[in-house]
Amino acid sequence: MKTIIGVTSFEDLMQRSLDRAKKRASGEGVRPERRIMFERPEDMVSLMTPHRMRIYREVKERPLSVTDLAKALDRNRSAVSRDVKVLRERRLVKLTSTVNPGHGRVTLVSARAKRVELRAEL
Repeated sequence: MKTIIGVTSFEDLMQRSLDRAKKRASGEGVRPERRIMFERPEDMVSLMTPHRMRIYREVKERPLSVTDLAKALDRNRSAVSRDVKVLRERRLVKLTSTVNPGHGRVTLVSARAKRVELRAEL
């Protein structure tokens, strides 16, 4: 499933929902997708900062711990942890606790979708 992050008006959002409902009611197939929509481009940009986009790109390739992410991105662990928290709240990434042989457990960050589209018109 892909995730679309974008900017749209409330009216456009409602029209899209009605169109999808009509397709479902008529038996037409509707591709599953997840949308995170904003009314203002500034709000979208505040979610998908350059640092958060880099985090997403890294964990899309393979799950990593926050510590490994911080090393890979050459950033402070606390800053990466805060960004991961925001991405998790928006359900763009997920955290999974696994066994780390000889060291207890480790929490890995991974992408929920392999494809994310950013859409905005100014």
